[in-house]
Amino acid sequence: MPSSEISDESLLQRAGAGDMRAFEVLYDRYSPRLLGLLRQMLGDEREAEDVLQEGFLYLWDHARDYDVGRSRAFTWTVMIFRHKAIDRMRALGRRQRLNETAAIEHATLGVSGNSADETMQMKERQKQVHAALLALPGEQRKLIEFAFLKGLTHQAIAEDMHLPLGTVKTHIRRGLLKLRDLMKGGRA
Repeated sequence: MPSSEISDESLLQRAGAGDMRAFEVLYDRYSPRLLGLLRQMLGDEREAEDVLQEGFLYLWDHARDYDVGRSRAFTWTVMIFRHKAIDRMRALGRRQRLNETAAIEHATLGVSGNSADETMQMKERQKQVHAALLALPGEQRKLIEFAFLKGLTHQAIAEDMHLPLGTVKTHIRRGLLKLRDLMKGGRA
């Protein structure tokens, strides 16, 4: 029987039993549509390709768990790839937040030690940071406080404040740039 006539469910079950050829056919059938979905979700070609590869590795390792009675093969596969994409978005968000936090700390606090002189400098620097934060426009200050002092994700802030995610990110980014300029002696 030609591979084009074999059902997706059968291919997935065969792959679960270790049939590499069935898995290759499944890959050829699914990868274009899955890559399109991942591109749409992640907005980045390289990340989408990475998640596609990661998803197919996971699929190969877990194909034996597929239950034909519970869902169609493509539906089950899409859910796996969707979860992989969401995991990647969360990881990217954490990385971005860590980078932003490090940038704020570097720009505002610098490196501190334990000497009395350094402690005084740090207290003075904290006063400068507080004054610079107060000099920011209210919405930018509020969003930066939510993101860095309360540790909320950009998505959580957007949902809580009923703002588009892009607006939240833009205001935080602009606020951080203004904060950096203020800390260097510039104007808001």
